[in-house]
Amino acid sequence: MLNPPLSLLSDYLLSYIVDHVAELPSPKLDLYNLSITDRAFTRSCQAYIFKDLRFELDNSYRYMDNMSRKLTKMRNILNDEPSFANRVRTVRFDAGSRGKYCDFKWLFNNPNFITIIQHLTKSLMPPHKLHLTGYCRIEDPIFVVEWLTKSFFSQTLTVLNLTNFMDVPTTIFLVCPNLREVSLNNVEVFEPKDDEYPASQRSGRELPALEYMAYRHSGSLVEQMITPPPGFSSAVVDWSKLRVLKLCPVEKKGMVCLQPILNAACNTLEELYLSYDQATKMPDGKIRSFLSM
Repeated sequence: MLNPPLSLLSDYLLSYIVDHVAELPSPKLDLYNLSITDRAFTRSCQAYIFKDLRFELDNSYRYMDNMSRKLTKMRNILNDEPSFANRVRTVRFDAGSRGKYCDFKWLFNNPNFITIIQHLTKSLMPPHKLHLTGYCRIEDPIFVVEWLTKSFFSQTLTVLNLTNFMDVPTTIFLVCPNLREVSLNNVEVFEPKDDEYPASQRSGRELPALEYMAYRHSGSLVEQMITPPPGFSSAVVDWSKLRVLKLCPVEKKGMVCLQPILNAACNTLEELYLSYDQATKMPDGKIRSFLSM
């Protein structure tokens, strides 16, 4: 039995405390400390600690050595407690250093990473959010799409967030038919050579019906999302169910894409936000909008 007063608190109040700790400046460390302070908090803290799984990307040998140790530790944790995989909702790939290229191949072919992905695949609810952040080019965009096609993400992905990446492949949308939310910030589209995309990535797939779209400094990719890219028989997303659209009004290329999206989503669009900062919030926590429909 727990000692008073914790033993007297309801599960709701315990979760309420954990929710507020999760909003502190260093939530991971604070949640970890709280989880070992008293087992009353352990389960709720673990739900936050394992909610996001982050993988770092780099090309240096020092990075590979550090990342190998982290992958081994992560693999051992999931081997000992496979149930932790059930709590992962978001997978993040973060290329923190400003390199010329970002190599996904080393990570995706790492045996420990493969074991971790296998645990996530067996999860009762595999992750459905994917965040890619970097300051570089994707070295082999077609390889990344092939990996997504073979992974659980091809069936589970509903939220995709891309930030500060160049050479983003258009086919990334086609291989994830359940995708519903897309956020693009400072990304550029991959310009393939003739027929560089495999036929299996370009056609014969169900289009994802987006409900939420936000983009900023990403006009080159959005342009290829509203019209069939070269070599494609159709567009790569379905705009006819879009409910929320956010974009920057001072970007000429982004504004050119606005009217075609409005035409395609004229029957479903509920909210339109024209704001330089997509994440600008008012004191009450609501998004500030300059134009709302």
